[in-house]
Amino acid sequence: MTNMKQSEENYRTLEIYALERGIALFGVAKYDPVEARSRLSHQEQDGLSFAISMGVRLSGQVLEGISDCPTFLYQWHYRQANFLLDRVAFQMGGIIQEMGARALPIAASQIVDWEAQTGHLSHRHVGVMAGHGWIGRNNLLVHPRFGAAVRYVTILTDLPLTVDGPVEGGCGMCRACVSVCPARAIGETAQEYDFGRCFAQLKAYRKKVGQYICGICVKACQGTG
Repeated sequence: MTNMKQSEENYRTLEIYALERGIALFGVAKYDPVEARSRLSHQEQDGLSFAISMGVRLSGQVLEGISDCPTFLYQWHYRQANFLLDRVAFQMGGIIQEMGARALPIAASQIVDWEAQTGHLSHRHVGVMAGHGWIGRNNLLVHPRFGAAVRYVTILTDLPLTVDGPVEGGCGMCRACVSVCPARAIGETAQEYDFGRCFAQLKAYRKKVGQYICGICVKACQGTG
């Protein structure tokens, strides 16, 4: 069997496994620690040349309940999405090991730097490399069809896999997230996003729902398709 054929079969095996367990989006990228904003140690990520990116859609009806602040239902839904992603990533890591390769599942939502509010790596930027969308004005990964209403998880591996390229696209003339942001943290470009303003608002919401979440710009972002 050729290397390309094996890579394609490996990809399809893992994709089917993910989709059968509730995953909506599956993609693979060549892993670049710099592009992924990695905070992993050399020992953890050394030799893991592929990044699997998986996403689950959030419920539009749950998001409908958000007006000027996140709801308790959204808090529960957000946590369940992360739980599902973590469980599938954990289980897939075991499958990859059974296939004779190494796997490093990265938690969907685990903060390792509280000041910067960053995790082990950026699932958003891995998702961009894996073809799920682009970084929008709201500083979130925007999928063409699902907008920002997707949660993501990543698995790093050395299992040979075919890779997906980045998609063409952008926010265009849409500014739906800009006007609704309660912190006024969203500008004309992703680079103009004001983390300080956003995080201050998240701190306020945490006092209400017990978690650093908002959801307002997620609800507003509908993608382009």
